[in-house]
Amino acid sequence: MPIDVDESSLQSRFRKLTIRFHPDKVRAADRDRANDYYVHLKHARDIITDPAKRFAYDRFGPDVLQTCSKCLTVKEFTDNALLTALGTYGALLVFMLGANALGFLKDGAYWRYLAIVAVAMFDLRTAMRPDHPSFLTKWLNPLVTSIHLRPAYLPFQVIIVAKKAAISAAQFLGLLIPLYRDDPEKPAKVADDTEEARHQQIDRLEGVVKNSNVDITRLLELESIPFRENEQAKSELREAMKKYMVQNVVHQEKEVRNAIGQSILKRRVGVPHGAVGTR
Repeated sequence: MPIDVDESSLQSRFRKLTIRFHPDKVRAADRDRANDYYVHLKHARDIITDPAKRFAYDRFGPDVLQTCSKCLTVKEFTDNALLTALGTYGALLVFMLGANALGFLKDGAYWRYLAIVAVAMFDLRTAMRPDHPSFLTKWLNPLVTSIHLRPAYLPFQVIIVAKKAAISAAQFLGLLIPLYRDDPEKPAKVADDTEEARHQQIDRLEGVVKNSNVDITRLLELESIPFRENEQAKSELREAMKKYMVQNVVHQEKEVRNAIGQSILKRRVGVPHGAVGTR
């Protein structure tokens, strides 16, 4: 049955169903189930034939008839729904603002706010307008009914789908965005091994060696002061200090270790140490 069925067709349809599923018309074994369905039909008829209840059911779902059981007019149902929506979306926005202020949920925050505002506007529009959304009546429902996919959507069902889709999309974007953002703690990508890059690395290595030589000379002069009168001891001390500095200072420099590593990688695989003819 279409959602825009007229009053006479609706009454005729309910009359046929109540006659068909009346408990007195079925077998005794199926009477309990028929009685439950008969009560369901009467409840549905009371809602659909009442303009205010039908308006509320189409836009806010069956729960509104229980939460606002004392509501009788369209205005009362609408006011109740607006208060509920403002409280829900307001609390959600306050939660998001507080989480962002504390440093949480920052990735994809823009999309989360956009999803909340978009769904809230659609929800409020559906609640305050007497007609159904045009995309629902002109596009979505004709499509799903023409291919027999499912019965036509009511506005409250579309709102539920929109909320779930918005939450899923916001979570997906929140997980996707950090993958395309530069991480300061992640090491930079190694540059291509070009001729220019090699020259730059050699220049940096040469600078490191020069600075190390200056530091070694100063340290040797400082440490050799007590041996100034003994040239042989001073010479032996300088040689020992130079070997120490080369092994424990120069080799620990990043540029030196990189150069040594690249040199080792360029050796032919399986060639014994000291062989001639490496790559």
